[in-house]
Amino acid sequence: MPRRTSYVDGTPCWIDHVGVDPTGAKDFYAALFGWEFRPEGGRGYHLVLLGGEIVGGLGPSPAGPRFGSAWTVYLAAKDLDAAVRRAERHGGRVVVAGVPAGGNGRLSLAVDPLGAAFGLWRGAHDEGVVVVDEAGALTGAALHTPRPGESGDFYREVCGARPETEEAAAGTDARWVPRFGVADTGAFEDLARAAGARVLAPGLLGDPWGAVFGVTDGFGAA
Repeated sequence: MPRRTSYVDGTPCWIDHVGVDPTGAKDFYAALFGWEFRPEGGRGYHLVLLGGEIVGGLGPSPAGPRFGSAWTVYLAAKDLDAAVRRAERHGGRVVVAGVPAGGNGRLSLAVDPLGAAFGLWRGAHDEGVVVVDEAGALTGAALHTPRPGESGDFYREVCGARPETEEAAAGTDARWVPRFGVADTGAFEDLARAAGARVLAPGLLGDPWGAVFGVTDGFGAA
């Protein structure tokens, strides 16, 4: 079980699913990935666990149904306040700046110039998700954007690193997409469809509430 406790600035280091039906989302993802959930900090937020180790978070939308459901990808920022200032200076819109996440660290939420929502995270202990690169755990995250060069320049200025980018499909908004390990992409997609997901492209799915995530195979059974 690969464990990771530190992240270079700009690296996707934390993910969470925030949406309109946390109970349904827990059931959906538990069935597909074997996740378990532990309440954290009240207000319905849960840490997502795989084999007892943290792989992300899940909770209700603070904005209610009008927000919908989405996965948020957080980038490591050892100097969170400076990263927030750089995001604003280079055309980003900061929605939440430097709020504490219990005793675990501090976070900010922002929208980049092309409309992709993202987070910045400064961990107080472990710097992000602890288990990576196995079935049911984060294996990476990509920014889907209509202008990869422009988007890459923004994140380099904010975090000091260019993200992995993919050109967004025509008619879709810019967005960050987390990617999870599975044993076999085709078999997983069949299971996900049966649970109410939509397959948007090979290895790219939307859950029953519209939150988009990716999968990559060759990681063994969860």
